[in-house]
Amino acid sequence: LTGKKFDTRSQFEVYNDLKKNNANVSVIVPHSYHQLYYPQGEVFPFSGLSISKTVYRNENGYYFIYLSDRHGFNNPDKEWDAKEIEYLIIGDSFAHGASVNRPDDIASVLRKLSKKAVLNLGYSDNGPLTEYATLREFITPKVKNILWLYFEGNDFLNLNREIQSEILKKYLYDPNFSQNLKSKQNIIDIKVKEIIGKEQLRRQKNLEFSLTKEAFNFLKIFRTRYLIFGKKFKEPDKFIPEFKLILNK
Repeated sequence: LTGKKFDTRSQFEVYNDLKKNNANVSVIVPHSYHQLYYPQGEVFPFSGLSISKTVYRNENGYYFIYLSDRHGFNNPDKEWDAKEIEYLIIGDSFAHGASVNRPDDIASVLRKLSKKAVLNLGYSDNGPLTEYATLREFITPKVKNILWLYFEGNDFLNLNREIQSEILKKYLYDPNFSQNLKSKQNIIDIKVKEIIGKEQLRRQKNLEFSLTKEAFNFLKIFRTRYLIFGKKFKEPDKFIPEFKLILNK
């Protein structure tokens, strides 16, 4: 309909194509990957690889690709050096920028409208507890306003996973706890690269299964039924105490 060619490559096909001309390439590594591959890891990152061309997903016919900043977030790196931050954004994929390139993401639009510095700490797959922990690790006194992008559709599901993490729970119950992530980006970068390698291998092994599953879903008209009936999310009541505590903090 748009007249533009739809990019049919997989995320890792794009990643491998970009790596042919640029060694500093990454894919997004949401924190659920860290829980999957390093559940007892000494460092629990809230961002991706630093100063790298980062490949997100393809939701509009093209891949959302951005150059990450010094801490692995979706910002022009110079935003960290601003004397005053007008807005600090936390949230999940909506805050992260999915799936539009700069200058059409929320943070870029705010920079244009306000003509002031905007720091985006959003990352895909985040839930309320990770967002609070991210704020604890990266907020500075020069921040004037905090914008939290809360998504009712899956934030409670993410919270259900987050409260299984011993590290994340420390942010909730220990007011003095910190991983000092700002000083550990070199360790984070190493972990992210390892996870990307593991995830790429896992996807290669599961490719045949995935193709079979997609064919099965097609025959069962899975996506059509999903659009009509939607996904049944778990009731949030079980997590209200933790959620209220996060809101208070």
